[in-house]
Amino acid sequence: MTIVRFDDAPVFDLSGVRIRGFASPARGATQTMTYWVELAGGQRVHDHTHDHEEVSQLLSGRWTVTIDGEDSELRPGDTAVIPAGVVHASFTRDGDEAVILTSMPVGTLLIRTQGERVAPPWSE
Repeated sequence: MTIVRFDDAPVFDLSGVRIRGFASPARGATQTMTYWVELAGGQRVHDHTHDHEEVSQLLSGRWTVTIDGEDSELRPGDTAVIPAGVVHASFTRDGDEAVILTSMPVGTLLIRTQGERVAPPWSE
């Protein structure tokens, strides 16, 4: 068993969005990776997709998720289940912040709109 302490989890920057990596192969997980996402007011995660399902739960704040072009505003406790291959993005409005906990299978790739496939650094 591995315990990943919040203060020991590595922090990554995705164009100003702060991501803290929890479970991943480098931190003892073999099947599931989890990470904490912090969006400040007015920040956006641009359109992308994944080759596996993504599950994201809003822990605090207000957060809007765009799935297949449809915006849904989430409140704390709401969960977005995003199927593999579905284009999605998310954002906070000016003055809002959001903290999100996301899970997906180990090995999941981020696929950018131009087709580039990358393993996010927090997944290692």
